[in-house]
Amino acid sequence: MPRDVTTTAAPPVDAELPLGVLVRPYRRRWRLVLTTVAIAWLGALAAVLIPARRYTASVVLAAVPNARTSALSGGLSAILGSAQLGGVQSTPYFIAKLMLLRSVIMEVASERMPDTRGGTVIERMLDERASAIRPTSVEPAMRDKVSAEVDKQTGLITVKTTLPDSAVARYITRRLVETASETFVRVSRAQATSQRAAQAERVDSAQRQLRRAEERSRSFISANRAYTPFSEAAVSRREVEREVTNAQAVYSQARTDYETAVARELEETPAVVVVDSIPARLLPDPRHAPLKLVLATALAFCIATLILWLQREFHEPRRAMTATEPGDGALRVERPLSDRVASGG
Repeated sequence: MPRDVTTTAAPPVDAELPLGVLVRPYRRRWRLVLTTVAIAWLGALAAVLIPARRYTASVVLAAVPNARTSALSGGLSAILGSAQLGGVQSTPYFIAKLMLLRSVIMEVASERMPDTRGGTVIERMLDERASAIRPTSVEPAMRDKVSAEVDKQTGLITVKTTLPDSAVARYITRRLVETASETFVRVSRAQATSQRAAQAERVDSAQRQLRRAEERSRSFISANRAYTPFSEAAVSRREVEREVTNAQAVYSQARTDYETAVARELEETPAVVVVDSIPARLLPDPRHAPLKLVLATALAFCIATLILWLQREFHEPRRAMTATEPGDGALRVERPLSDRVASGG
């Protein structure tokens, strides 16, 4: 009598792996994961604790508006006035650019510190002797520690210097502001000097024209003591008077511009004013140790996951399942039904 044989297909494998299957490689290779996290933490702590604490000396400035530019009525007269006498203006972006000029930075870097330790600014900043410092490395080193930013909404200028030595950072920031202001005044005076010389020639030319117009007016009056209102002499008289009036207007304007150039040459108006000065005590910059440790931990887990993936640790559960259970479409042979009934199974 043939034996009863029951054939059943193996249940399909679920495509979504449970959370325990994903965590199993980390538990099985916990030593590797712990070692990776420990190395990342040691690196983060070394990056946080080994470098010296840094101090940031910052000052907030506001550009001083040009009085001559603000006094103009606006429109076309403002454009013409600025083009004729404006020259360099103390705008926020111009001042920020001026503080980072090579000449300004190099001048501050070559100055000597006023404290008891002595030495130049660049020597104290790089902690090296002058003979060991290459001239080509001075400007990049200064630009790496100094920054000047402009707030577009308010027009305020923020100058910052970040160094391990708070005294050097404070001195560099203060001297940058002073040197940039002195440079602006020097440039403004040099421009005003050239403008004064040009305006002086303009005044002489206008004065000569006025004298010639006045001389023609006197000659006409001497030659024509009496004339009828609508005669040719009356028309000539009006032309002569108009020339005198125009010559007087040109001379007055040239004289005003000349006096303005002279005043600008003699003025000592600073380019900027301090809105928020450097604090009396500089606090060290925060190290952000907790944040760096969290980032190091996340990086360590990513590295550990990559190592486990390369070692095919995440493929082992599927291989184990394949080894213990038949695949799709395989036949599983069960005991005959009569044997199961006889054995009570």
